[in-house]
Amino acid sequence: MLRIYNAIIYLYVLLIRIHSLINKKSRQWINGRRNLFTNLITNLSNEKDIIWFHCASLGEYEQVKELIIRYREAYIKDKILITFFSPSGYENIKKDTMIDWVFYMPIDTRINARRFINLVKPKKVFFVKSEFWYNYMNILAKKNIPLYHISSIFRKDDFTIKSSFSTKILSQSQHFFVQDEESKCALQSININQVTIAGDTRIDSILSDIKISQEDDVIKYFCKEKPIIIFSSIWPEDEHIALNYIRSHNNYKYIIAPHEMSYCKEIIKKLDVSIYSKFNKQEEKNILLIDNIGMLKHIYKYCSIAYVGGGFGRGIHNIIEASANGIPVIIGPNYSKFPEAIELIYINTVFSIQNINEFKNTINNIHDLFNRQQVLDYILERSGGVKKIIEKISVKES
Repeated sequence: MLRIYNAIIYLYVLLIRIHSLINKKSRQWINGRRNLFTNLITNLSNEKDIIWFHCASLGEYEQVKELIIRYREAYIKDKILITFFSPSGYENIKKDTMIDWVFYMPIDTRINARRFINLVKPKKVFFVKSEFWYNYMNILAKKNIPLYHISSIFRKDDFTIKSSFSTKILSQSQHFFVQDEESKCALQSININQVTIAGDTRIDSILSDIKISQEDDVIKYFCKEKPIIIFSSIWPEDEHIALNYIRSHNNYKYIIAPHEMSYCKEIIKKLDVSIYSKFNKQEEKNILLIDNIGMLKHIYKYCSIAYVGGGFGRGIHNIIEASANGIPVIIGPNYSKFPEAIELIYINTVFSIQNINEFKNTINNIHDLFNRQQVLDYILERSGGVKKIIEKISVKES
């Protein structure tokens, strides 16, 4: 089975190379890995006490950010290496002064994994959420390097649980810090018992961000006079909701934050917007377009309602950030793989819609339906996962 897995990895790289001829993000993915081992040797040779965190993208980094902060406080001699699979993480975190080194992850071939681990010699490794790279995991196990999985979610019908190839490799990991009881049960069904329910560590990161969040003069100025609906992390699939409503309702002001910055050009063609990076107080437009990455989490506090995109595509994006700011959230229908959405819908703090008519009806009734205290209690009750992880790691080392 490992041979098939390796063949799939090589095929994936080939497809990315072809796609890079027409796609900027794929080009970044390829170009970022050029001379990667040369750069690793230059920066990491003779270094010791390296702790390796691996994230797929920026979202997973936000999920583990507070853990990295608390880890540094607990283990001041250790140094932090973080790798990313995608450009969205690397390009936005590469200058983060909290991290000692930031690199792309070398492709998960047996040769790359062995070479990378022999070079880095990590003391401990943390893979975030759904990052399961089997060559790396195999070699870490053979070298007795502890691997921890952070904020993972497992279901009994997942490949990772049903495949004997996968479960054999998973069983070698040091510990799993999962988000919910169902994940724990799924792992225990395949005799993996080194499991702790720590919840979603993203909640701790978000609460920390809220405490230190600064005022944004542009956003603050724009949000005067009328209540704000923010359309966050939206894709073209969300247009039939966002554009339709914006064009026909001027009793709100609107903030639009696309998931991909390349989508800004299309929005500018279709709506009369002010652009955040070029904001002019004299324009007095009703729509503000956010044209940079990383500031969305600081905007929700200015808003009355959030529509979070992705639910008419592959799946919703981060709803916890908006919910932690105590505002109602509307999403599309594709949320079944997101336990936080299911739970928040149940307590009437997140609302799923199928079409524009349901969206309008929800907006009209949302303040009667929404219970702010319930969502704030929900967030607070599920915080503290980072502390659980640090304590568990400390116990294992003592």
